[in-house]
Amino acid sequence: MVLSEDDVRKVLRMEDLIPTMADALRDLSAGAVLQPLRSVLPVSEYGGFFGVMAACGRALGAKLVTFYPQNKNVPTHHAMILLFRLETGEPLAVMDGRLITEMRTAAVSAVATKLLARAATHVLTILGSPRPRHQSYRVNGSRRARTLTLSARHGQIGASWTMKYCSERRSMSNRGRPR
Repeated sequence: MVLSEDDVRKVLRMEDLIPTMADALRDLSAGAVLQPLRSVLPVSEYGGFFGVMAACGRALGAKLVTFYPQNKNVPTHHAMILLFRLETGEPLAVMDGRLITEMRTAAVSAVATKLLARAATHVLTILGSPRPRHQSYRVNGSRRARTLTLSARHGQIGASWTMKYCSERRSMSNRGRPR
């Protein structure tokens, strides 16, 4: 089975991913997952990098990712995720990993915020430029943030997301859910 980014977008829901990531973090902390350090191969001639990350736990898989920071008309990151049948090693799926990685990062941040933030915390700080579609889930894990601090290298992306976040929060407080 081959899943493109559009296929992934149709089936991967943040509401399902957040508790799944909580379970994955629990398994990793309990030592139930074998996850060696990632290997990174420099692609010096083109200023890029190729990374390989493998893991075995409830599933068996690997993520192959490239990072070419100088890319202009294509994303700087590309990724493929490969899943195998744990019992036999048979290939099950090849999935575009860019969106999965973006959503997983947001889901893990939501889990961490929920578990680590004090109940009375009303200030949320985000380091890095958030992706508008998914980073609001980081915020939702922060309970009732009234103040948002954003530190981003790409100020325009950060400012755009901040405006969207503030608009969603006003809408949530007026109607109980984002527009």
